[in-house]
Amino acid sequence: MASCLLVAGCSSDDAAPDPTLLSECQDELLSFDVTVDNLENHFYQGCSISAHLLSSSGRMPRLVVAFPAGNTGTGLWFEELSEPASLVAEGPVLGVERADGMRGLSVHLRSDAKSLRVRKAVLGSVRTLRDYIYSDLMAVPPEVEHEVHAGPPVVLRRTTLDRRHHVELSLAPEEGTTVAVEDDQITLTAGPDGEIRFHAISLADDEPLHPFPKDKLVTDAAADSPKDLQALAFMTYEEKLLAGSWRFLTYFGRDTLLSTRLLMPILQPEVIEGALGSVIERFAPDGDVAHEEELGDFAALVNSTKNPPPEDLSTPNYDYKMVDDDFLLAPVLAAYLLDTPAGQERAQAFLARTTPAGETYADALKRNLELVMERARPFADAPSATTLVNLKEGFVVGNWRDSDKGLGGGRFAFDINVALVPASLEAAARLYGSPWLGSETAAAMEAEALGTAWAAAESYFRIDVPEDAAIQRVSAYATSVELDSTQAVASISGPITYHAISLDENGEQVPVMHSDAGFVLLFTEPSPEYLEAVAGQLVRPFPAGLLTPVGVVVANPALTPDLEVQATFTRADYHGTVVWSWQQAMLAAGLRRQLQRTDLSSSTRTALEGAELTLWGAIEAGNEQRTGELWSWEPSGGSMVYQSFAEASGNVDESNAVQLWSTVYLAVQPPAP
Repeated sequence: MASCLLVAGCSSDDAAPDPTLLSECQDELLSFDVTVDNLENHFYQGCSISAHLLSSSGRMPRLVVAFPAGNTGTGLWFEELSEPASLVAEGPVLGVERADGMRGLSVHLRSDAKSLRVRKAVLGSVRTLRDYIYSDLMAVPPEVEHEVHAGPPVVLRRTTLDRRHHVELSLAPEEGTTVAVEDDQITLTAGPDGEIRFHAISLADDEPLHPFPKDKLVTDAAADSPKDLQALAFMTYEEKLLAGSWRFLTYFGRDTLLSTRLLMPILQPEVIEGALGSVIERFAPDGDVAHEEELGDFAALVNSTKNPPPEDLSTPNYDYKMVDDDFLLAPVLAAYLLDTPAGQERAQAFLARTTPAGETYADALKRNLELVMERARPFADAPSATTLVNLKEGFVVGNWRDSDKGLGGGRFAFDINVALVPASLEAAARLYGSPWLGSETAAAMEAEALGTAWAAAESYFRIDVPEDAAIQRVSAYATSVELDSTQAVASISGPITYHAISLDENGEQVPVMHSDAGFVLLFTEPSPEYLEAVAGQLVRPFPAGLLTPVGVVVANPALTPDLEVQATFTRADYHGTVVWSWQQAMLAAGLRRQLQRTDLSSSTRTALEGAELTLWGAIEAGNEQRTGELWSWEPSGGSMVYQSFAEASGNVDESNAVQLWSTVYLAVQPPAP
């Protein structure tokens, strides 16, 4: 009968399983690493295992393992050290399986700290790990606390709230390192050589997802970029596409749709249809597209608070607070079914598929199109700033700028109203008029008429700043952020025209320049005047425009005289003066699409070609980090140099090492010389 030295909630019949019963995976499909500053990221696929291991060095080391299956993970946060210390993997990260169905990662780790004391361990949903970070490392719900088996090895384990699944993390000291458990606190102490070495094994038993093999993922038209393909392969499964790893390791509707649209030229049809099907199957009853899903242990935690709770405690929950995703489906679906040979050939069979509730995809799609039309009618009937499409009641987010400050307090987002609503109406007219939805002529005509009315939406966001005012504001702002304004000021030769990032509840503009013109370029056919204004923003140096030495920033508040607004959009804000990889890709794809038009004057075409060339220079300058989520900058000698978002924000959080919509450079490629 086994025994425990010190166990919280442990009995002699509940000892940790013998780790020697583990077997290594012999069918490795994918293994790659991404290092960003002091963060090591190791990605693995093999057998029935997909996992992402992160180890962070510094004064507050961390060890996180995240599994796409069940959106499950394990995390160790160590107490703050007096001096920075390393925590790195030694040797390969390996997939392991146990006969009882537990599977995961095995890794040998080394640290030059003399002692590492665990501040908190979290086992369960990646959402729980993510929320622990967002709570400033304060606490997790007591329902998800784990048992500690003192060993050695020390084993942390718990059964999920639905009693169906299990999560474990074992820590085995090596080469003279010692591990002790006292009052449930785990401490690793260095061995005779002054370093800590231990073997960590993270395991879970959720039902595996089914990845698309790399040779079934993209066509020969894909760019020759192994790191982009590796990242895409890790994020793409038959069941769904994952948004980002490690923090957003599950379905996100907006991310799925935008990534599918940008990758469409090189994705295999089965991948496109799997992505679109995952969106359709998560509709709300009214056709609203789901933003994010709560799965497994996190769903059980939420469901346990309901009165009454569902019979199946782990029944998934879906988040429908976003607005932009509802207007994205129709344009993306129309681009595939109506504009590609594969989509045209497969459209009838695809729309005849059924959801888990037994509804055909065609009937489900009609519900979404009806929702689009319903939301578009108020502005078409009575055009005004306040009859545009608003955020949902009670929410301050609704588009991709979904941090609390992302829209500067605005309620009517530029991208939704100027790009996505018109694009969705145009796509609805085409889909209703196609044989696949029964050639519904009346509905097609109404969608077309609504789209015509929505062409006026752009005017409510337009801002013109006189040359003198622009020079004064750019100079003052540059000084405030320690930048030399010479080049920016020299680029101003007349009034600057740009569009507000949003309108507030009264229809007043939030006068922040932004990169969301990419939506307009990719999904609509704007006027030549609009195109030339956007081209100017892309070639004009920050803070007069969006161009910086580290990429195109997604927001520029320099031209507003409101210092409070400026303070809302900084290099430390998630949607501030930072660079998002996919936004640059969307701008590039949009510029290329506009340049394929035949109705543009030579002057407009020249402006777009110049912007495209400049943009690709900015993209190539950030090539090393482009598969990640976002990055920032810091001032140096009056200029801007790269800085990770984690460093710029001073947060314990970081951007994802791989992001689904940052892999789109496989399809979005530089123009031919």
